[in-house]
Amino acid sequence: MAADPLVLGIDIGTSKVAAVIINKGGDLLAVQSCPHHADLNGEHDRAEQDMSVLVKVTQAVVCHLPQDLRRQVSAIGVTGQMHGLLCLDDQCNPVTPLITWQDQRCDGRFLQSLQEKTGYRLSSGFGCATLAWLISHKQAPDHINSACTIQDWLAAKLCGLPSPVTDPTDAASWGLFDLHRLDWDWGAIDQAGIPPSWLPKVVSCGTIAGSVNPAMADEYGLPEGIPVSTAIGDNQASLLATLFDPDTDLALTLGTGGQLSAVMPKGFRPESLPLDSAFEYRPFPDNRFMATASVLCGGAAWQWLVETIESWLTDLGMKPPSREELFQKLDAYGLAEWETLKIRPSFLGERHNPSISGQIDGIRLHNFNLGNLSSSLACGIIRNLQQMLPPSVLQGCKRVVASGNALRRSRLLCHAARQVLEMELVLSEIQEEAACGAARLACRSL
Repeated sequence: MAADPLVLGIDIGTSKVAAVIINKGGDLLAVQSCPHHADLNGEHDRAEQDMSVLVKVTQAVVCHLPQDLRRQVSAIGVTGQMHGLLCLDDQCNPVTPLITWQDQRCDGRFLQSLQEKTGYRLSSGFGCATLAWLISHKQAPDHINSACTIQDWLAAKLCGLPSPVTDPTDAASWGLFDLHRLDWDWGAIDQAGIPPSWLPKVVSCGTIAGSVNPAMADEYGLPEGIPVSTAIGDNQASLLATLFDPDTDLALTLGTGGQLSAVMPKGFRPESLPLDSAFEYRPFPDNRFMATASVLCGGAAWQWLVETIESWLTDLGMKPPSREELFQKLDAYGLAEWETLKIRPSFLGERHNPSISGQIDGIRLHNFNLGNLSSSLACGIIRNLQQMLPPSVLQGCKRVVASGNALRRSRLLCHAARQVLEMELVLSEIQEEAACGAARLACRSL
């Protein structure tokens, strides 16, 4: 009997790289991850990462998977942080750092001008907004041949392609994308001043980008010639891995940011949303769509509280407890004293309203204690996401499938999600959901 095919999944995230090997049945056989520490120190409104560091860490993470399993891999799936931009030369080599989704160089005036030209609302950090900014400020390198996300680049590099391809999940995250035709809106692209030749060709989700070339097979310790799926966005990849029933499960993910997502019914086609909509429709595999609310501060808002306490103690000349101990104490205090404050944790603004800020209401003389503060913040993080999605999207959902390290590490955040969303919550046991989802998508190529 032939051995069960094995599949490799790679996820280049905002703060770490992860890789998994699964079998065709979806069982996780091996997992590795490592923080990449690739952030570059630049101007205050920049969020850029060093490509040489990302490449080095990605190779190291994959090569730390068991060699005997790597040699049995039959296909590769790739995912990573959405929205970000990488510019390439005609040999598919990077000519810019990775400019991530957290980049803030596109100010409100520039984005408003872009919206008036294109009819699309873009946020700073979206690939098309960043490209338009580089062009208008004459900071685009002269020898750009193409542009893509970090995961699109990795798929192309593994296959030795001269230029990348993209799928609708990644392309839509850049903006200026027509959800009805599932292709770039070329009229809007022209109005934004972006050369059409720079944008990668859009292919169907799960399409094979190519096969692993000899040099990359040797570098990563993988079989030569195995298929590589076109990269998929990490939000969609996580849902592929975690949802038990896409028709009734609501997906909650808290990493650095946060997402609350529901897969729309089969046959659903999105209507045009107002430019100030707090949620968006995104392409999903199998020719479906999902409704997603995204916040810039999800797990980052929870970490903000710990960092604030550390800062206060340090200012008072006291040594803070370990960070792990602080998280545990906040969990315990918050579960013992439920919220009476109302906290809006929009500390970085929101994509639909960049000018919005964090807010705490309901402070009285004796209720501003750690238990109340932590439980109120936990509920505020979840409520912020809930209020962005229309009730009609949530109506058919019966259960919350939760994922992300912030939820795994905090009983309080999970309790807050149950209370606010008023649903059963199941904490996903899958490690490295995005990498597993990318691998499951690649399984289809077998």
